[in-house]
Amino acid sequence: MKITLNDIHKSFGETAVLMGVTLEVHGGEVLALVGENGAGKSTLTRVISGAYRPDSGQILIDGVPVTLKQPQDAMAHGIRVIYQEFLQNIFPHLSVSENMFTLDEHGTFGRLFVGKKRMAKKATELMARIGLHVDPHALAETLSIGELQMLEIAKSMAHDTKLLILDEPTAALDEQESERLFAQIEAMRASGIAIIYISHRLEEVFRISDRIIVLRNGTVALEGPAATLTEREVVTAMVGKELDDFYPKESHGTEEVVLEMTSLSSGTHFHGVTLSVKAGEVLGIGGVMGCGKGSVLRSLFGLLPVTAGSISVKGKAVSIGSPQAAMNVGIAYITPDRQAEGLLLQQSVAHNISLASLDEMSPTGVIKLHQERTKTRSIMDALNVKAASPEVAVGTLSGGNQQKVLFGRWVMTAPRILLMEEPTRGVDIGAKAEIYRIINQQAALGVAIILVSSDLPELVAMSDRVAVMRHGHVVAELTGDDLTQNRVLEYALESAA
Repeated sequence: MKITLNDIHKSFGETAVLMGVTLEVHGGEVLALVGENGAGKSTLTRVISGAYRPDSGQILIDGVPVTLKQPQDAMAHGIRVIYQEFLQNIFPHLSVSENMFTLDEHGTFGRLFVGKKRMAKKATELMARIGLHVDPHALAETLSIGELQMLEIAKSMAHDTKLLILDEPTAALDEQESERLFAQIEAMRASGIAIIYISHRLEEVFRISDRIIVLRNGTVALEGPAATLTEREVVTAMVGKELDDFYPKESHGTEEVVLEMTSLSSGTHFHGVTLSVKAGEVLGIGGVMGCGKGSVLRSLFGLLPVTAGSISVKGKAVSIGSPQAAMNVGIAYITPDRQAEGLLLQQSVAHNISLASLDEMSPTGVIKLHQERTKTRSIMDALNVKAASPEVAVGTLSGGNQQKVLFGRWVMTAPRILLMEEPTRGVDIGAKAEIYRIINQQAALGVAIILVSSDLPELVAMSDRVAVMRHGHVVAELTGDDLTQNRVLEYALESAA
């Protein structure tokens, strides 16, 4: 397949989002599409997938003009998309195999009575192709975010896919899962499938893509073979200026221990974790998917039960059985999925930022709206949240600005401890730099920070120390010259295969 877009324009009201975009992608090619949030990548994806109709311009498939009025039209041509917000396509109370074959156009597994055994067998075969080994009969809600992402990728393999668009596919994956995905992309490319790969992780963009297109402000700012471009050229085209220091780590650690975990366990999630975090310090936790790193944070915030061990905050033993209990002792938590778990997308920016501070703003049970607007505007200015006003719905903002709103909610509470799980997931390079600045600001204020990230360069660069977990246990703590990407991987992967 060859798909060509000629002079595509798309506006929403008076806001022009795509302004004359022209590109083409061939079967057996990986085309990387990069750009800051708001550059037009998502809108362009929806035009190709039939979710949006362009205002003007032409789409051709193998040289023949086509009109894609709805997603079903695009799917009929073999066009599939795995969106960054893939959880919206998951039915949590259906099994893994039922989710995979929700759209069974040809009644392969029966029209009136479904052959669930055959369905489960086929699902297992497809998942095995990308290294996903989960029970096909298990409910989807029991899978981790990374496993659900892999399930969506496996689902696309169940159809006659000719063009696959992957939107931030590794955002929820660790190094091992990412490697499996890259191997599958290589196999799809070799089989003649055209792939559009959207990512903010330039290292992987240069690794797997044949060509790179940079969008900025709805136009093509740069296009060329990946082999002839440099990361600096791509970043400059994305943001319109050079970024000199991508990981601006500052050191603010003190000797004051703020958080201490002693032999902490949570059921089958992790066991015997003993760690401490000092004021102003960033403690990173690394490891492959399923090692327990995210579960440690969720237990500290009262989302998972502590079944053994103890937690102390500033030397005082605490019991954390709920998020409210965690907040009461000054713990804040940045969830890895801002849309599914973090934000109220239909509510205003102001309501989302003030959500954790309602007691302060409503001492009589009625929210003081003027106080809420004033304080949220101050937070928005401090964190450089770009929105027309505090009253706009947070769901209308770009991914980077949504993430800064989530940070703003907790910054407003002046936390003692900040837990961050995948804090830069799905945000662009400019927004990442701003989030790193926020991390430095919080550390400078003496906040004890724990960073869990599957972005290994980020984890190493932004942490003062890194604890590596494997099979639910802490197997190493790395500092100084020992804190390198290779050392983290060595400990994370040893005997894991």
